[in-house]
Amino acid sequence: MKYLAIILLLFNLSFGQDFLSEFQKKLNEIKGFESEFTQKTYQAGFKNPDVFTGEVKASKPLTIRLDYTKPYKQIIFMTKEKIILYNPQENQAVITSPQNSLLITDVISIFVDNKPINKVFSVKSQQENKNSVVLELIPKNSNDVKSLELTIEKNTLKLQKISAIDSDGNKIELEFKDFKYLSTPITINFKLPKNVEVIK
Repeated sequence: MKYLAIILLLFNLSFGQDFLSEFQKKLNEIKGFESEFTQKTYQAGFKNPDVFTGEVKASKPLTIRLDYTKPYKQIIFMTKEKIILYNPQENQAVITSPQNSLLITDVISIFVDNKPINKVFSVKSQQENKNSVVLELIPKNSNDVKSLELTIEKNTLKLQKISAIDSDGNKIELEFKDFKYLSTPITINFKLPKNVEVIK
């Protein structure tokens, strides 16, 4: 029985690696993605999450725009050169470098960066149901994202849900609605309004 359990474990991990490679092939084909989302953010030491809703657009090479609508409006815009956090209600913007990235930008950038997921992460476990596969991933080397769980639709390989934990124990969950892969490039822009207070 012990040997059977080991064989099943090895089989599951092998399937997980194969499925992750298949998912990576899909990411290689696309130019980006867009979706509505619900975000739950768990701060280390706190049980109840902060809940946000919004829309995301992400394109290669590494351009991301998150438009939050609830509970308040906010825009996060990221390129290889900078990250902008804009709060229209307070007419303020923080501009920083990608080295000071947020967990949300760390997570989204994984899918539109040039680093293949199956080269950066290993499959720790996998679960399969009728319509989706859940992969629990851990980084092969040091990484700001300490663990990553992906729920992927089997037939379309569309992302359904992402759960990630950073090195400080903070956790983020993203659940997608009307997720769409983009087969042609799109231009994602963001320009700060005039007279905005910029904090660097």
